[in-house]
Order: sequence, then C-alpha cells, then structure tokens
Amino acid sequence: MIINALILFLSVAIPGLLLTRTKSFSEQRISYFLVFAGAYLFSMTVIHIIPDLFLSDENPFSLGLYILIGFFLQKVLENFSNGVEHGHVHKHGGYSISSLLIALGLHSFLEGSIMTDSIHSNHSPDSVYSHGSSPKILLGIVMHKIPAAFALMALLVAQLKNTKKAVLLLLVFALASPLGLFFSEFFGHSDWFPDSYLIIFFAIVAGSFLQISTTIFIESDPHHKLDWKRFSISILGASAAVVAQLGF
Repeated sequence: MIINALILFLSVAIPGLLLTRTKSFSEQRISYFLVFAGAYLFSMTVIHIIPDLFLSDENPFSLGLYILIGFFLQKVLENFSNGVEHGHVHKHGGYSISSLLIALGLHSFLEGSIMTDSIHSNHSPDSVYSHGSSPKILLGIVMHKIPAAFALMALLVAQLKNTKKAVLLLLVFALASPLGLFFSEFFGHSDWFPDSYLIIFFAIVAGSFLQISTTIFIESDPHHKLDWKRFSISILGASAAVVAQLGF
C-alpha cells in the first residue's frame, strides 16, 4: 500500500515539477498519450472493475444506479475543474483556483480509493478477479494523472504568477490520491461501516472512470470523423488493458 501511495504521489509531483524546468510540453504528444490512457482506463473499467463489482452480493440494479451517480457526479466536478483532469489547459479562464483544486482533489481522492483490495475479501481465491487488481488499475490512473499534472501546473503558474506557490499547491493536490487509498484501506478493514458501503463507493468511482474515459474519446474526435491514428492508439490502449487483465 505504501508503495502504491508513493507512486500515486510521484505521478503528479514529477510531471508538474518537470514543467517548471521545461516551461512547455507538446500538446499533440500529450493528446495522443491521453487517448491511450483513456482507452486503457475505459477498458479496465469495463472488463475488470465493473465485473468485479457485480461479483459481490449487492443488488445489480443498485450497483448500476450508483455507477450512473458516479458518472454524473464526475460531470459536475468537471464543471469546476475545467477539464484539467483531461489534460486541458485554459490559462485565461475566469474561475477560482480553490474551486479547481477542490474539484480535482475530490476526483483524485476517488481515484486513489479504488486501489484497495478490500473489495475482493468476499470473493473466492480462484476467481479471475480476486486480488492483484492494484497494479492494473494503478497503471491506468498513473497514465491518466501525468497529462493532468502537466495541465494543472501550467495553469497554476499562469494564474498565480508565482512558481513556488504553484509547486506547493501541486504537492498538496498530489496527496489526494494517496489519502483516498488510505481511506479505503482503513475503512475496508474496519468494522465502522458495512462492506456494502465500500462496494457502493467503488461503484461510484467506476462511474466516474467511465465519464472521464468516454469524454477523452469524444474530445479526440469532436467532428465525428474517424482519425485513424487516434483510433489505432485507442485500440492499443484497450489491448493493453486486456493483456493486463489476462495476466500476460
């Protein structure tokens, strides 16, 4: 758990700090990376996280409902984050930095929370979905966080005109996902809440993953014209998730 928390922290801190030295990044390369990460995250949600949820004893209708809630909750958060979690940089937007960081922090907290293996505690050890989920999901979250960290740091520097303050806020934001992981680990192994509460929480996170990944797809093809390069990258991302799930 500690290693995963450190990786989550560094996946934000390192790209953000690198931007203070380079002062720029290739938006085209970042967009291609985002498409790959979005395809991976979408596929991992569909073939791993959601099936894992439905292996629980929870009512399938209720699980589907909470997935929908997570989907629309993320859409609300996006209204305040201005798409930074998708790697977007709107340097001249008239919005509050505090609202931006709160929305992104909540989003990252939810991301980190799904890293726990507590959800697998009621499953058979022979289940294809039992345990070992963290590395697969961690990879998707890290790939998603890297462009978001670039975008956030670029925005903070442009808005605050103060690199030191921007770095401080970036590092505070980087703690959100590790805190989410510690939260789910603590409550997943305690008797404070029924196990069903954690499963519901994970269903909400699965819905937010669906919203994020599908939005990346839509934005990569805004005119509904198939870009074969981006489409190929999407297929590669989806294939990587399938290979990771099969354990190759």
